[in-house]
Amino acid sequence: MNFNKIFGIAIIALVLMVASVLPASAHGDANMAIDEVIEHAEELVEMSATIHDQTMLIADDEGLDDDLRAAGESIHLSSHDIEHIGAHIKEHAEELKVLAADPEANEEEIMIALGEINEHADEALELIDSKDADLQKMLSDAPESHQQYAADIKNSVTEAGSIADHIKTHAAEVEEDLGFAEAVVLEGDAGIHVTAMEGIANDMLDDSTTILLETKCLVKDESLDQQWRDYAKQVHLASHTTEHASKEILEDIDELKTLAAEPAANEAAVKAMIGEINDHAQVVMDELLAQNEAVHKILELEEPYLTHASASHDAVHKVEYEAKQLQKKSEKLEAALYPAAAPEAVAAEPSEVSTEAEGNSTPGFGFPIAIAGILGAICLFRRK
Repeated sequence: MNFNKIFGIAIIALVLMVASVLPASAHGDANMAIDEVIEHAEELVEMSATIHDQTMLIADDEGLDDDLRAAGESIHLSSHDIEHIGAHIKEHAEELKVLAADPEANEEEIMIALGEINEHADEALELIDSKDADLQKMLSDAPESHQQYAADIKNSVTEAGSIADHIKTHAAEVEEDLGFAEAVVLEGDAGIHVTAMEGIANDMLDDSTTILLETKCLVKDESLDQQWRDYAKQVHLASHTTEHASKEILEDIDELKTLAAEPAANEAAVKAMIGEINDHAQVVMDELLAQNEAVHKILELEEPYLTHASASHDAVHKVEYEAKQLQKKSEKLEAALYPAAAPEAVAAEPSEVSTEAEGNSTPGFGFPIAIAGILGAICLFRRK
């Protein structure tokens, strides 16, 4: 076999390999996102069992106030709904994984499955939001002997909401990885600023998760003195606020992209959305500032706790910086979309020649005198 033939075969093989890898990569990313949905659905079921058992400690305690027990019972019953929601999401995600093997042929069924997953996740979030009054009732009215139970229930319910949010995020990733998401692209400086804002918001979300996980290691460590666990819990709870705000910002940015595609027609809505993003960023900064003492207090811990404390501290300050940067970028975006009207050029008035600077020259006679001077100089030159 000659060299040219071998070279030709190699080229064909390379082309076929590249052609096969590219779509597989997209499908691989989608499968990873689907696996995340399945994993989070299982976590939601597990969290429902935790809430179920925790609330029994208040709902079934006959020594407690009836209203307090009723609040516990209300959340206890919601744990069953959360369990069913998690099971349904897992079922749809497993179906989705089969359909995603051939996305072009199964596009309609895939979109239906994604719709079901999002609908169930929204149902969980609405259910969790509806229990806020009951949670506050337990936290405010539980006696000292049951305060830890109430705090644990609050944390578990908040964690369930965070899991539902993650499910929605990964469902959106599946849609994007399979090429079904309609991307809105802004041109010019506006596009640059929006892309930067989106990147910053994603960084905020990642760093909020870091705070959550690192502080959780301290909060759950029973070998650590309670005072240090309490400080860590303050920062841990703040991470839920920053995580939620980051997700709200990302949703606002998605909506902002669509509105800013027609800035003139949507000026009021665009500016309102930018204001909302800035408000969320301010909430993040205010929340973290309020935990400043706790953030720095845990740095007094020794190893192995100091590693988690330092990681939490660094992530907190990163999120604060990112929130400030987000506000700056949003200002630049608004300026790019709605540049201030340039002032009209004003014709410069001819400057008056100072009579003092010209000695005793008479205003209005400067030009004739200059001509006369030139002619005189020419005459003198010709005489010489």
